[in-house]
This record gives sequence, structure tokens and C-alpha cells, in this order.
Amino acid sequence: MKTFCRILSCLLVVLTLFACVACGSSTTKKENPTTAPTTGTETGNTETGTATNTNTDTATPSGELVKPVIPETFGGDKIRFYINGGAGNASMSNIRSIALVADADGEVPDPDYAVNQLVVTRNQTVEDELKVKIEVAKVGTMQGAVSDLGNILTAQDDVYDVLALYQYFDLGLALGDTVGSFYNLENMPEGVTSYLNVKAPYWSQALYNTLKYNNTAFFVTGDLCQATIGTLFVSFVNSKLWNQYADQIKNMQNSGGYSDIYDIVNNGYWTLDLIEELGATVYADTNDNGKNDYKDRCSFIIYGDKSNCATMDCLVAGFGLRYTTTSADGMPVMAFDSETNTDIYTRLQRFMTHPNTTAVATYEEIVDEAGKSLYIMDVFAQGNVLVTVNTLDKAEYYLQDMTDFWVMPLPMLSRDQYNPNSASKGYATQLGDSVSQYAICKFSGEERLPAITATLELMGYYSKLWITPKYYEALKIRYTRDDKNAAMIDMVREGIYSDFGLVWSRSLNDVSWELRTNYNPAKGIAKYAKLTQNKLNLAMADLLVKIEEAYDIQ
Repeated sequence: MKTFCRILSCLLVVLTLFACVACGSSTTKKENPTTAPTTGTETGNTETGTATNTNTDTATPSGELVKPVIPETFGGDKIRFYINGGAGNASMSNIRSIALVADADGEVPDPDYAVNQLVVTRNQTVEDELKVKIEVAKVGTMQGAVSDLGNILTAQDDVYDVLALYQYFDLGLALGDTVGSFYNLENMPEGVTSYLNVKAPYWSQALYNTLKYNNTAFFVTGDLCQATIGTLFVSFVNSKLWNQYADQIKNMQNSGGYSDIYDIVNNGYWTLDLIEELGATVYADTNDNGKNDYKDRCSFIIYGDKSNCATMDCLVAGFGLRYTTTSADGMPVMAFDSETNTDIYTRLQRFMTHPNTTAVATYEEIVDEAGKSLYIMDVFAQGNVLVTVNTLDKAEYYLQDMTDFWVMPLPMLSRDQYNPNSASKGYATQLGDSVSQYAICKFSGEERLPAITATLELMGYYSKLWITPKYYEALKIRYTRDDKNAAMIDMVREGIYSDFGLVWSRSLNDVSWELRTNYNPAKGIAKYAKLTQNKLNLAMADLLVKIEEAYDIQ
């Protein structure tokens, strides 16, 4: 029974992370409506009058969240969502049925059960308040949006109102043959009310501004997408191994004289230098084969193979690597071979090849004796690895039976990053590229914009008010062991950064995947960086031509 419920629990998180970011409930009401939760602080407005989108901050100085003013209802208008993000997508009615089965079996309800309930409640509250129907018109596969939507958008067919698009694969739908399909969120049609306030605290200003170009923006995301929390890049630390070596750690050159990991993190000693130094102490050839392999006890495990996804991306995110900079006239410029980045590649090369590291750090795929590819988190879960890096939600899929681990920030490149006066203390991170970006289709008709934007805005508001706190609580219950460890997730979130090259990676020769797929230091780091930069410059020039066409820049 426990195994069965763990399977259900795992499925729930997959569904929750990728589906309920924008999934609606079915258009029928619940038989037993749930009273709206009181989580968070709500400051409501019920006055009537002319509604406009002022794009002003809707958080009060005291931090209270202000409910958007929407003084009209929409007579049952159906708001049609296209949801893309992977095979785990499903309607909210399906998520509810799975959650209730787990509860009916007598097990303690999974923390995500409460999150799923709130998603249902949010959607039905929005439906009731605005007199709309939220409909998931189609659920796509992870890479299916271009084929699903290309012909529809080219033909300007009125099929969907809101597209929840996979950031990595789908932003190109704003360009090329499908250019002109989405509303410019910075300049909605004159004389038409838009309730979408992109400056509200439930929309991500960092990602919005990164994607905005010359006062034009087609995409917005934020609390409506739970992947903005679940795909945080973090470190996973084997607490049992750490405590086993605590005395040695205290005496290490790069530990600052601390052995407690919280002291090390809070005082800026959680660095690549320390992890490298840990290697010689922790390493043991546990299978006595004379080789450094996945069965050995080691300080760190990573490899750059494309099939292993985000591990290399995670590591360099902690170093603050930026793929692009901004020129004096505000144009994005590739920076792959910048001096700062070249220093990062050089340090990364030394870490992955230095004999004192003795970590399973390789540019080759890790396989078992039968030649089967091994996933990093499966290897970490065996208990012989001290540290690895990945997205936060991987703990749910791979570490359910592992209790002795902590969630920590990504290691800094060096202590030079440390900033004791910042909330992140200098630790940096990024979001995984599976974040949903929301676009509004033009072909629904301007007369329906008030209903569509009001629905999105109110869903974003209730997501921040109810769902984000509960989801955050569920993450901390599942992934952390005490209040101090829970505070580490808060610190991680404070260090999120983004850049133009990251969000447009698919159109820039997959630049965010470059180090995991093509990094070959045998060519020489400076030469590798320069050759890659030259290719990326061509890709950037091509992308900017397409963007200028899409954004109607004369």
C-alpha cells in the first residue's frame, strides 16, 4: 500500500507541477463546494466603475496583496486554455480523482493533495466571481506545441484564448510564420479594457522584463506557474555523510573553521573550492575495482551529457554565468566568451579533472555494468554521494525513500561572490526551462479581451494568495527537515536571475545546453569559447531580425 501511494504521490507532483500551472477545473461545479481558503492576506475591492489596466504595483507598503478591481462579469464566457508542458498534463478533475483515491485508502494525505484542492478552489472561485468557464481545450506534449498550434495560428483560427507555452521549446511561436498571433501586453488595443496588470506581484518581473523588447512583450508568467518554484536549481547534500566527516570539514582550508553546514552556507563558505577539497577526504573505492565510478563514495557527482539534463546547467547557474549582456543602446549581446565566463570555464575544467577532486565529474555519460544510462539523482539516492545539483522537484521523483538529505543553495564559484548584506548572501540560481509562459491569442476578438485578461489576472492573484503558500509549505514539508533547512529554500529564491540568452536559448543554438552537450576543453578553453561565441553571434543576429519583425520595429 505504501508503494502504491508513493506512486500516486509521485504522479500527483508531476501533474501538479506541469498541469495545474494553468489547468482549469471542468466546467461543471463541484457537488460540495469548498469554502475559499483564508491563507494569506486579502485586501478586496468591490466598488464599481471604469476598469483600466494601470500596470501599477498591487502590493501595499505593508506587503499585503491587493485584489484586482474587476467590476464586471462575463455571462458564462468560456476561456479556452492550451496547456503544453509534458505527458503529465491532465484536467483538474483527473487530478482530484487521483488525490481522493489516495485519501480514501486510509493513508495520510499527501501534502500535494491540499495544493490540488486549492487549484480546484481557485478556478471555481474565479468562475463564480467573473461568471466565466475555465476550459482546458487541449493538453499538449512537451514538444508538441509547434505542431499543435502552427497551422491554427497561421490560419488565424479562433480556437484558443490563452496558450501556456513551454519556455524552452515554444517562444518561437511569436516569430516567423506565426508572427502577429499574440497581443502585445505592453500596448493592448486602444479603447479595450485589459485587466492584466503585468506589474502585479503575482507576475514575475524578472522574466517579463527579460522577454520584453522595445516596449513589446508577448509572454507573462508567475505564481500561476508552480514550476517557478519547483524548477529552482538547488544543491542536494547527503546529511548522513556530511555529519560523518564533520570533524574533518571543520579543519579544512575552505570551510572557514565551521563544520555545521548552515554556518558554512550563511558565512559564504559553500563554494566549489570546498567541494573540491572535500573530494580527497570523502572518496573511497567502495567496490575495490581501482576505478573512479558511480559506485564509489565521492564528494560530488555530475556529468554533462545531454540526456542527463540540468546538472551542468545548475552548477554554472550558481556561479552567476550569463549568456548575454546588454549594450549601451539596450540591445542584447552574446557574452559566451566574456572574461568572466572564460574564468568560469577554466575553473570548471580544473574542478572536473583535478586529481584531488576525486569526484564522479565527467563529460561522458554514466552507465552501469550493462551499459544502461544512470540518472544522477538515482546515483545520489544510493547514499554514497555527498553533493549533487538539480532542480528542486527532482527530490519528489527520486528521493522518496531517502531521508538523510538537505536542500541547500548552489555552491558559489568562490567566496568572492559572498554578499552578507543581501537576502541571497550572494548565492545565485536560475529556473529550469520548463516554466510555462502565457500568451493571449489575437484571434479571439478584441471584444473578449476583458474576460480573458480578467480571468488570467484573478487566477494569478488567487495563485499567489492561496496556492503558492500552500505549495511552498508542501515543498518544505517534503524536502526539508527543520526550520533552518526550510530557510535555505527562501535564500535560494532570493538569488534567482535570468538573462535574454537563457530564455531565448532555443533560438540561440541551444546556448543554455551548450556546456552540457558540446563543452570540449581538449580544444583549449579560450579557443572553445571563441568558436562558440562566433556561432552564437550569427544566431543572435538572426534572432533579432525575427524579433524586430515580430515586434514591428521600424
